[in-house]
Amino acid sequence: MATDQEEIKYITVLGATGNQGGGVVRALLAKTEPSFHVRAITRDVSSTAAQSFQEKYKDSGRLELVAANVYNKQSLIEAFKNVYGVFAVTNNRIPGKKIEKEQDMDHELEAGRNIIDAAKACNVQHFVLSSLPNITNASKGRFTKVFHFDNKHKIEQWARDELPAVTALHPGLFYTNMQWSQYCQRQDDGTVRFCAPIDGDKLADWVDPSYDIGVYAAEIFSLDPEKTASKTYPVVGPKLSFADFARVFREITSQEATFDPITLDQWGATVAATVGKGYEEDIKQMMEWIAVAPDDKICYGTMDQTDDTSYEDLGVKASTLADWMRRTAWQGPQ
Repeated sequence: MATDQEEIKYITVLGATGNQGGGVVRALLAKTEPSFHVRAITRDVSSTAAQSFQEKYKDSGRLELVAANVYNKQSLIEAFKNVYGVFAVTNNRIPGKKIEKEQDMDHELEAGRNIIDAAKACNVQHFVLSSLPNITNASKGRFTKVFHFDNKHKIEQWARDELPAVTALHPGLFYTNMQWSQYCQRQDDGTVRFCAPIDGDKLADWVDPSYDIGVYAAEIFSLDPEKTASKTYPVVGPKLSFADFARVFREITSQEATFDPITLDQWGATVAATVGKGYEEDIKQMMEWIAVAPDDKICYGTMDQTDDTSYEDLGVKASTLADWMRRTAWQGPQ
């Protein structure tokens, strides 16, 4: 077991109290060979969520909770000092604020720029980030407003151009999206309706964001940077059609379920009501691309399956829908 101070890798994890970052912290602290010390970053260390998070891992002896903000470069430099690696995740939405216009998502690029500059300033040896493919390029210019994909990809490219060792994780659609009414609803008669606006037979890649991304990231940090640097790993379970959700849900819960899609306009309006009008076209174009993305490719139709070396390199696989349902005891919307 790696216990000596010099054997411990220090990793800074951004968004540590969120879904993806929280999963990375859990997976890193679960590993003992090698052993990791985690510097968990959150905006407010005094928040209820942060205090609960710290209490959860108080016995590990390998966690420190540090305040930093992705819109404050100097705070990131302090958070990245003397660490071996950084796990980075960015968000198209500022917590507590709606996206009223498309330009409101530009802040994600500002955050990404600050993160990369701080990593450069601190000579971070291995930079691992949660990213996504460029849909403008994938669609040959047909869908140009999927900003929450394209902006992440732009940040990834900056990182690859400027940092010595960068590994990207591209997660599939989230199983946890089923908590949102544009994906899943409980009907008056109790039936669970899966309702994304797409053909029921259309295949897509899916993932548990709060579990799988952490598992992959921990394995990446366990390896020497040259093993995975420059690589992109899709974090995706087996392909699943949208209608398959109803079938698997019935099998596991014995509840009635169906696939009955809403319209694309209903989908966009539902999302806009929660997230903001400026996100409506983005999320509609995302689903339009998924509807036509090649089924024989993964990573939102952008990668040949034979190019995915994640299992060969890391020895891990992402969760199935059944795995996620059993892990979370999800029984459908209330």
